[in-house]
Amino acid sequence: MISKSTINFLRFPCHGWIWLLVLLFSTVMPLSAKQDFLEKYRRIEQRTFDWAIAPGLGSPSSALQVRLGKALEELRIWLGSDSTRRPLLVLVAGHQGLNRALEQLGAAAVPRWVPAVALTSRAIVVVDLEHLIRNPGKGSATLVHELAHLVLEEAGGRLPRWVHEGIAQSVARQHPDPSTRRTLILLARRDELVPITDLDQVLPLDHFHASLLYAEALLFIDWTRRRFGENLHAGILERCQQGLSWSVGFEQVAGISIEQATEQWRQELASSPVFLGLVLDLILSWKGLALLVVIAALVQRFRRQARLKKMREEEQWNSPESPTSDGPNRLDRSDSTS
Repeated sequence: MISKSTINFLRFPCHGWIWLLVLLFSTVMPLSAKQDFLEKYRRIEQRTFDWAIAPGLGSPSSALQVRLGKALEELRIWLGSDSTRRPLLVLVAGHQGLNRALEQLGAAAVPRWVPAVALTSRAIVVVDLEHLIRNPGKGSATLVHELAHLVLEEAGGRLPRWVHEGIAQSVARQHPDPSTRRTLILLARRDELVPITDLDQVLPLDHFHASLLYAEALLFIDWTRRRFGENLHAGILERCQQGLSWSVGFEQVAGISIEQATEQWRQELASSPVFLGLVLDLILSWKGLALLVVIAALVQRFRRQARLKKMREEEQWNSPESPTSDGPNRLDRSDSTS
C-alpha cells in the first residue's frame, strides 16, 4: 500500500512541471508574437539599412531610399559612430497602425502629432506612411530625424532627451516657423527661457509646448555648431561613451561650461530683430484680419461714392439743356435763319 506522503510526493513534480510549462509559455509566446508581427511585413534590403513594410502598403520611392542611405552615412561620419548595425525602418498605415506596431514591439503609445518613433537600443524606426504621403518634404526630414536618434545612441550611449531632439532637428533641417522663433526671442529678452539643462524635466507637455521647447533645443544646437565648429558634438559623444555626462563632455571640448554657453546664446538670441515679424503676426491674427475687413469696407464705400458722384455729373452734362457733347447749346433750331 502506498502511503499518503508518497502520493503527495509523486503529485508535486507533476504540479511543478505544469507551472514550469505555464511560465515558459508566458515568456516565449510574447516573443514569438513579436517575431510573427515583423515576419508578416515585406522586407526590402538596402546597402546600409532595411525596410519592413506592412501588408497592403506600397514601396518607398527610390529617391527617398537613396537620400536615407546617404543621410545615415553622413550622420555616422559627423557624429563619430563606427557602428555597422543595420537600422530597420518599419512602415505602417496611419496613427493607429503606428501605436499598434509600438505595442507589438513593447513600446509606449504616442500622441497623434507624433508621426514616427525611434527605438534606439533596437535600431528600429516605426513610421506612419500616411504622414509621409501627406507631407512628402517634411516626411523625408522626419526619417532623417529618426535616423539621427539611432546614430546618437551608437555614438554616445544614453544622452539627455533635449540633446537628441536638438541634434536630430538640426541635421534634418527642421527649423522653427517664424512665429515660434519670435516667441523664443521675446522670452530670451525677458530671461524667461527654460534652462537648457532643465528641458528634459518638462518635455513634452502638449503639442504647442513640446514644439516650443524642441525649437529652443534646436536653436541652441545650431548656435553651438556655428560657435564651436562641426567637430564639437563628435568630441562630446566620444566622452559620453567613456562614461562622462554630456554637460561635462561639453565643457571639456568647448572650453566653457554649459551654463556659460547658454547665457551667451540667450544674449545673442535676445538681440535678434522681431518688430517686422510682430507686425506681420498682427496682420495675420484674427484682430488683424478684422482690421483688414474694415479697411476693405471703407475702400469700397469710397469707391462707390466716387462712382455715384461721377454718374451724377454725367447726368447733368447730358441733360436736355446740354444736348451736345460740346456743352450747352443756347441757340434753338427754331430761331435759326437760312
